[in-house]
Amino acid sequence: MTLQWEGLPRLFPAFESPERWLPVLREHARLLAAAAPAVRVTSVPVEEWPGRHYGEALELLRLVLERGDGRVPGSVIDVGSGGGFPGLVIAVLLPGAVVGLIEPLQKRARLLKEMAAALGLANVQVAACRGEDAGRGELRGSAEVVTARAVAPLRELLEYTAPLAAADGLIALPKGSALERELGDAEAAMEALGVGVDGSAPMRAAISETLRIAFFRKTGATPARYPRRAGMAAKRPL
Repeated sequence: MTLQWEGLPRLFPAFESPERWLPVLREHARLLAAAAPAVRVTSVPVEEWPGRHYGEALELLRLVLERGDGRVPGSVIDVGSGGGFPGLVIAVLLPGAVVGLIEPLQKRARLLKEMAAALGLANVQVAACRGEDAGRGELRGSAEVVTARAVAPLRELLEYTAPLAAADGLIALPKGSALERELGDAEAAMEALGVGVDGSAPMRAAISETLRIAFFRKTGATPARYPRRAGMAAKRPL
């Protein structure tokens, strides 16, 4: 059965005051749907958004908080935020955290800024640039939590995300059934980038029967040569 909006508070009782956050998430969905003719951000049918987009983003946040024993991070970066999943959703649930949304496509970045303003999310900062450029700029080493929903191999994603994580920062990446193989392929990348595996956790079946969150911990400084110039992580993965 497709998850409906009304089911989200029941699935996430630890997220208090759903009367505050649920209407904001629904308004975000309305804004995304209204923008769809001009700015394409998803191929998922609208009726599946509550589960596929919002439920998965909330589940990622739940697992991140669980991994940190409930401690709320003060800074989060979402690489390749697209329509705001999971970063903008996290910003709604964590109004005290500074949430950076990195989006290279200018139309989507403008939409993210417009939606954050319309939703009253003063804690959102949008960077209209590629992840590689962000990782060499002022955001480098700034986030307690870094995430990316991008469909890309793990060793590629780590080059985009690791430089942005602060010392002992957490990197949380949704992955599917190929996670174990990708972890093996990413051993050299982890060593080069200064990160180590910090376990994984499955999403609950009511949210997704296939997705897991792979966790990595920033164990050392990422060398200045990473991330490499745009496109290199995909062309020549570590």
